[in-house]
Amino acid sequence: MMKVKLDSNESATLDFIEELKNNPLLEGKDITLFNANDYALYLKEYENCKHCKGLKDCKNDTEGYKTELDGDSFILSSCKYKKEYLQKEKESTHIHTLFVSKRILNAQLEFMDVTTPNRKKIYEHILKFIPTIQSNSFMKGLFIYGDFSTGKTYILGCIANELARNQIESLIIYFPDLVVELKTAIATPRFEELMNYLKSVDVLLLDDLGSENLTNWLRDEVLGPILNYRLMEEKPIFISSNLDPTTEEFLSYLSITKTTNDKLKGTRIKSRLEGLVKPVELDNPKYKR
Repeated sequence: MMKVKLDSNESATLDFIEELKNNPLLEGKDITLFNANDYALYLKEYENCKHCKGLKDCKNDTEGYKTELDGDSFILSSCKYKKEYLQKEKESTHIHTLFVSKRILNAQLEFMDVTTPNRKKIYEHILKFIPTIQSNSFMKGLFIYGDFSTGKTYILGCIANELARNQIESLIIYFPDLVVELKTAIATPRFEELMNYLKSVDVLLLDDLGSENLTNWLRDEVLGPILNYRLMEEKPIFISSNLDPTTEEFLSYLSITKTTNDKLKGTRIKSRLEGLVKPVELDNPKYKR
């Protein structure tokens, strides 16, 4: 039989195919001239993914995706980092914010400090709250109060992210800045738009209630209508504050003046809050330890 002499390119191609066939990952695969490059890409991206530490480190042709084998077919699938990114993107559509730092939007319930009884109580309340609202049942939110820098805002961020993870829409806002925004928007369509959203969003999270100067307008035209609507429609709310809502000091804050009429209005606001939230003091974990 006459031997066919291969040129250097053909010889290199056969060596390339033989090398692929000897790879344990491709054992039993029918590798030919027509699919050799696909198998080579599969091996290359397999090795890239083994040492990858995140999307920014991705060396594959399509960032966040890798070539995989499905029988004798090749498919493009997302890696774990891409899946995590897409999940966060999906969750972010359920969180709406006003005047809250991006750091808070990264707060995660699994990293919440539960080293004191009250912190554990807050954590357990959140765990019960999620399935309750998912079943379209009403459950009170929390009025989290305590000293500065104890993590009240962070906990609100944990709640917002946990709600988003469960496809529940929420709005988290820094209350003093919201007040400024509402004052600016008076007599414009923006004011009505904001008020309607504050009333109707699935779960409202108000951060730092009480640090602003409460006025009759703010109490009677903003806070009162929001709380009244949410109480009537059984829409939960979570609040953080430096004020203890169970004290006469808090009632005095809501009343603004000592007139009988203002005291009545302050008492009415306090009553609506009691129907919407449970007060829990956020103690300082370092102090308690």
